[in-house]
Amino acid sequence: MAGTIIPFRSRGRAGGRLVGRIPTDGRAQLWFWSRTMDRLTDYLVALKSRETEMPDPKIIAPEGEPVVIMTRTLNAPRALVWKALSEPEHVVRWWGPHGHRNRALEFDFRVGGRWRIETTTGEGHVIVFFGEYRVIEKPVKITQTFSFDQLPEGAHSVDTVVLEDHGDRTVYRATSTLPDLASRDGMLASGMETGVVEGFERLDAMLEAFKAGA
Repeated sequence: MAGTIIPFRSRGRAGGRLVGRIPTDGRAQLWFWSRTMDRLTDYLVALKSRETEMPDPKIIAPEGEPVVIMTRTLNAPRALVWKALSEPEHVVRWWGPHGHRNRALEFDFRVGGRWRIETTTGEGHVIVFFGEYRVIEKPVKITQTFSFDQLPEGAHSVDTVVLEDHGDRTVYRATSTLPDLASRDGMLASGMETGVVEGFERLDAMLEAFKAGA
């Protein structure tokens, strides 16, 4: 699969910002669409240039596909990583950037079950993320939908996580499929890289605690 990242396609603009299929809710617009097209292009070009320089985690947006692929090597056996992903008391400890506090409102870990996590940011903003589990193959694969309360009703991605067993290490590979390229590029521009990197740092710390018997 090609790992090329392409610049955002030209679209109509108003005051330098994107117009068209932009959520009407102001908070959602800030979350996904607050960057200008020029800043988005700069970000994508910089991300492409770092693909070979950033060993872990690696974020790739394949050319022409509404897909984002994230890969990270975790210094823990697959059984412990699965535990961290599948039990709500552990998920809330690593979910999102540093300083975010999480609460599991719903966590029915089975095919067809729903999950709902409330996140309070360091600035005090509250966001509710939610979705439904579609595939669970212990301890290898989880597929779920992903959305949050500031997106239009029905808008979501489909995320698949595959855990590759490498003995004392696990390769975590997540593939997010979005409705279209505009949604994909909007997600990339939202600052997701910070959340991904810091979320993995929190997960690393928790896995170390697991190994230490904490």
